[in-house]
Amino acid sequence: MNEDRLNELLNNCDDDLIEKEIDKLLEGVEINMDSIKKKAYQKLNNSNKKVRRKKRLPYIAAAVCICSLSLTSAYAEDISQAIKSFMNKTPVYSTMVDGDAYCLNEKYELNKDITINSVMSSKGKLEMKLTTNLSKDELKDINIISKNNSDTVYSPGGYSEGENEYFFSFMNETKNNYDIKAFKDFKLVIAGKSYDVSLEKAKSLDLNKKIYTAEAKVNNIKGVNVGVTKTVDKNNNKFYLQLITSFEDKDLKLNTLGKPIARKVECMLENGKNGISSSSTSSKPEDIYVFDEMNNKYKLSIPENSKGRPVTTFETKAPKNKNLVVKLPALVACYEKTIDTFSLDIPSKGEKILNKKIDFNIQKAVLKKITRVSSTSAKVEFELNTDGDKNIDIRSFDFYSRDVKKINAEFNGDKAVINLEFDKNIDNANIEISYPEFTINGDWVINMK
Repeated sequence: MNEDRLNELLNNCDDDLIEKEIDKLLEGVEINMDSIKKKAYQKLNNSNKKVRRKKRLPYIAAAVCICSLSLTSAYAEDISQAIKSFMNKTPVYSTMVDGDAYCLNEKYELNKDITINSVMSSKGKLEMKLTTNLSKDELKDINIISKNNSDTVYSPGGYSEGENEYFFSFMNETKNNYDIKAFKDFKLVIAGKSYDVSLEKAKSLDLNKKIYTAEAKVNNIKGVNVGVTKTVDKNNNKFYLQLITSFEDKDLKLNTLGKPIARKVECMLENGKNGISSSSTSSKPEDIYVFDEMNNKYKLSIPENSKGRPVTTFETKAPKNKNLVVKLPALVACYEKTIDTFSLDIPSKGEKILNKKIDFNIQKAVLKKITRVSSTSAKVEFELNTDGDKNIDIRSFDFYSRDVKKINAEFNGDKAVINLEFDKNIDNANIEISYPEFTINGDWVINMK
């Protein structure tokens, strides 16, 4: 029921009856009534609909706010802000995205050689998973063209492969970036042929469903909200928990839930004849657990054949009808953008002190110095986590230059060492720092009572 319908319903009821029923509804519920009234008055006064009796307004305000935010027992001011931050989230497959999203409900067989297992289209994200007995070379150039915008071509920006299976992450080839808008219908060009594909619109997060939010802890990070919803699949009787995250900074994106197993990160990037090739240490996380009332712990497992990244929906063997507590020690988040560009002077020999500050918004670093190692190589050293929340660590970032043939970077704690190799002796390089990842140690506790 939306608030317009609720207003209409309450306006047609007797005043005394409303007061009695709302009081019954609020019985045992601890709320910040002044805050609710203030917000509701403002919202209702901005509406074109007229309320017949002024006496009724506070009760309508309370009912509208409580129903729309699904409050049961907590301080309304605290809970409402956390839940409202989830309003733009849309569950798709085993993950969650911001805003509208479209996906493939069932497998789609293109021909006897290629079957699409999943497709997800949302803002900034276009992914496809397919099964085929063809090699990458046989698949040839793969393109997606939205029927709403035929001037834009999307092509794979990255891919992974398994046995007869490929996962493609697409980029905007026309603009050479990740400017992607959600779309429903598109043309897929693959293996030299063209196919029409239509997707279904995914439903946004249901705020009327119970959403459990994290308790405030000492390490709780400002600007990061974490919640949980639970679902029991009636078909297989399996119990699932979906972790919801939202960031006050809209440019910050979830990469992985959980604390990464590998603290040290090693990255390689090389400029070659066929473009840029790169690799990096996995951000595979430690296991996440849910606890019952007896403090027994149950692992949150990635469902078999899960789709969508990052995975936010987990299967668990925890008891379905008990009070449970999810503990999330950390998560990895990233910015999908360029942070800084600058010209880097390379000494002909020895080292040069730089002390250049790099602002990553939620954390900072200092480019300490550059050392000439040989005529065609140099070493750059960073001090990380120099000025920001002590619970947020820079995990890694892309350090790129067209003037550099090969880049090997190692990030470990508060230090980063980046080795540069050149084709020839150079004394200057244009540098771009982008796509930083952060480990956010929030120690979130979500009590599902």
